[in-house]
Amino acid sequence: MELFFLLILILIMATALGSGYPVAFALPGSAIITIVIAAISGYAFEGDVSSYFHSGGPSEWISAGVLNLRGVYWEVERDTLIAIPFGLLPWLSFFSH
Repeated sequence: MELFFLLILILIMATALGSGYPVAFALPGSAIITIVIAAISGYAFEGDVSSYFHSGGPSEWISAGVLNLRGVYWEVERDTLIAIPFGLLPWLSFFSH
């Protein structure tokens, strides 16, 4: 089942990026959506939220993702922070009219 949820992750990422969402929102958002789908499916079909995870459970995967994002975006001097405001500019101009 892990490969099935990996396929779902790739499809959600491709759909989000193809529809124009910024990379800074599409990648973590698709990971969170896939983790939630796997946890709900595990609870519904197996009775355990961590049954469809290779190691750990959904809380471990979410906390690992938070630590990873904190490690990438924690330093203010990093250029990766530019992706967030530049990704928001098209949305802000769309809603300002």
